[in-house]
Amino acid sequence: MMASGRRTSLAAIAKAPVEVVPGHAASILERLSPSAIAATPLNSRSNFGSAEELADLGESMRVRQLQPVVVVSRADYLRLWPEHEEGIGPADYVLVNGERRWRAANQVSLPTIDVIIRPQLADSRPEFLDAIFTENIDRKNLDPIEEAHAVEEMVTECGSAGKAAERFRRHESWVSQRRALLKLTAALQDRVRSGELPVRIARSIAALPAEDQEAAWRAARDAEQTKRANRLQDRDQQADNPPGKQRGKEAVEATAGLNGGAGGDFTAVKNFEAPTGAREQEPESGPPRDGRHPGGTTMRWDDLGKVAEAIRAALGADDRRQLAALILDD
Repeated sequence: MMASGRRTSLAAIAKAPVEVVPGHAASILERLSPSAIAATPLNSRSNFGSAEELADLGESMRVRQLQPVVVVSRADYLRLWPEHEEGIGPADYVLVNGERRWRAANQVSLPTIDVIIRPQLADSRPEFLDAIFTENIDRKNLDPIEEAHAVEEMVTECGSAGKAAERFRRHESWVSQRRALLKLTAALQDRVRSGELPVRIARSIAALPAEDQEAAWRAARDAEQTKRANRLQDRDQQADNPPGKQRGKEAVEATAGLNGGAGGDFTAVKNFEAPTGAREQEPESGPPRDGRHPGGTTMRWDDLGKVAEAIRAALGADDRRQLAALILDD
C-alpha cells in the first residue's frame, strides 16, 4: 500500500526495464533467427557433440527451450575485436554463451531461438572472456587443452597470471598448471585430450624439452601399468591370505626394501613404541627377523622427516620424483 492509498501493481513493476548497473542498458530477452547470430572465434571449445546428438538437442528445443543463449550486438563485439569482422560475417549478434544450443538449432533448422542480449558483457575484453570461459570451465565443457588455451588467452588480456586467476576465481597455481600443458608436443596434447595421458603426469612432462617428452611419457605409462599390476597382485594375495590378528593396538608394519641405496632398508611402524629414552631402535645383530634385512632402521610412520631422510639417502632424484608422483596419485 502506497502512502497515497493507491495500490501498485507488482506485475507492472516487473515488466518495466531495470538497469542493474547505472549507465548500462537492461538485458533483453528476444526470439531471433539463428542466422542472425555468429559464433565468436574466441571460444576455445571444439567438441560440441556429434551431428546426431546436436539433432536430438535441436528437436528437444523445438518443443521447449529452457535456457536462452547469450549474445552481444555486432557493434559492441567489433568495438572490442575489430579484427574479427570478417570472421563473424554479416551477423547482427555474436554469441557469448550457448554455442552448442545455437549449433543444435541450426542442425534442425529451427526458425527462431530464445536469446538474451547483454550489452554489459562487452564492457572490456577480460569481461567478455570471463563470460565465455568461466561457465565452460565450471561445467567441465572444456577438455584440459581447451582450458589451457582459454587460460592463456585470459593471461594475455589481463597482463598477468595473478589477474587471470582472479578472473577465474581460481588459485594462481591452477593457472600455471594449465598453461604448462601448452608446452607439450602436439601428439602428447592429443593424448591429454583423449584422457590417455593424465593431467597430473602431463604437467611434469611439460617441463622437459620437447625431444625428451615422448620417452618420459612412455616411462610414466610403464610405471602406471606396473603400479596397477602390483595393486591387483596385492588384492589377490589379501584375498588368499586374510590378515591375522595384529600385535598391539592399531599396529601396522610395512617394510620397504630400498636396496642399492646408501640408506639400506628400513621398516616404518605406526604407533611404534621405542624403548624408554630412545626414539629409534637398531635391529639386533644376527639373522634378520620378520623378513627384515640386517642393518636396517626402524622408525615411526608419522616421523615424516626421518622417513624422508631415509628415502633421500636410498633413492636418486629421478626415482624420488617418480615416488612422489605415485604418492600424489588420487
